[in-house]
Amino acid sequence: MKKWTLQARLTAIVGMILLAACLLLTTNSLFAANTYYGDYALLIESGLAEIDPALENFAELDTTLTDPGAFYQEASQKFSTQSLLVTALIVALALVCTYWATGKMLRPLKHLTKSVQCVDDQHLDRRVATQGAEGEVLALTESFNGMLDRLEESFLIQKSFAANAAHELKTPLAVIKSSLQVLEMSPHPTEADYREFMTDTGESLERIIKTVDGLLSLANLETVPKDETVELRPLLDQAVRELSGEAEVNRVALSVSGEAAAVQGNAGLLYRAFYNLIENALKYNRPGGTVTVGLEQEGHSIRIRVADTGIGIAEDALPHIFESFYRADPSRSQQIPGSGLGLAVVRLIVEQHGGTIKVTSAVGDGSVFSVQLNKF
Repeated sequence: MKKWTLQARLTAIVGMILLAACLLLTTNSLFAANTYYGDYALLIESGLAEIDPALENFAELDTTLTDPGAFYQEASQKFSTQSLLVTALIVALALVCTYWATGKMLRPLKHLTKSVQCVDDQHLDRRVATQGAEGEVLALTESFNGMLDRLEESFLIQKSFAANAAHELKTPLAVIKSSLQVLEMSPHPTEADYREFMTDTGESLERIIKTVDGLLSLANLETVPKDETVELRPLLDQAVRELSGEAEVNRVALSVSGEAAAVQGNAGLLYRAFYNLIENALKYNRPGGTVTVGLEQEGHSIRIRVADTGIGIAEDALPHIFESFYRADPSRSQQIPGSGLGLAVVRLIVEQHGGTIKVTSAVGDGSVFSVQLNKF
């Protein structure tokens, strides 16, 4: 039965149940009829009972029957034969009706099966129509369509991730290659040529290293232990101190304020998350701007806000800024260095600590990144 279709198995099961019920009912009827007619015939033969008035003229109806006992015995056999034939007919008719009904009910499931067979990585945009589906089949169809939505999104993210990673690694390698070719073309390279080559190569290698570090961070964050008691204010102070030089170069005022309780997690990962947020606020700021880091406690939650007065983020870019390699500048301008992995790493770190991160921004008015964590 393993190779049978669901429709055939349901029909067989219903048929066996129906057959058993009909056989039990028929057996009981035959046993009762045989008991009644047999005992009645014996009583007539022994003279203890009279013939039913309705059958007084049975001999006239059938001249071959001269014995009342034989008459009742033949009637019992005819009844038994008719009961068995009717039982067989009812079971057969019931099986046909069951097969037709289950086929009609399982038609959406068959359609779903065919649709599943047609889906692969090249046709994830296909969906199963829910028209005609009801009950569990409708729930299964909707669940399958939801799974396809998630798979399609995951495949698109994966393809985009691979393409962007290749771009981020290919660009600095191309710079190194072109610089080397220029140096080889010069018959007598000067010291200035070598210095220019070393500068271009060093910047490109630094970009490759940052990209690889970001990729490794995305892959290994889940395995890092997060059971330390972490005081947030010292981490923020350290990040501000280390970025104060960059703030001076960019002529941006950088400050931190507030106190809050400790959280449970990994100090190194949390430091990296806040460092990336503050560094981004400095990168995308303007001369004379400000970056303020605020720490506050709200009940059982701790909120860290990084606000800047920079160039801001366009509304259509906000839903994508935490995606790997996403950069709001479509031309991927390298005027502002970066691999496009910073905010993706920040979001993953925050989520690994059971927190959330949100951003509000407007072009020309700056941005505010808000991280919420649970206190220890």
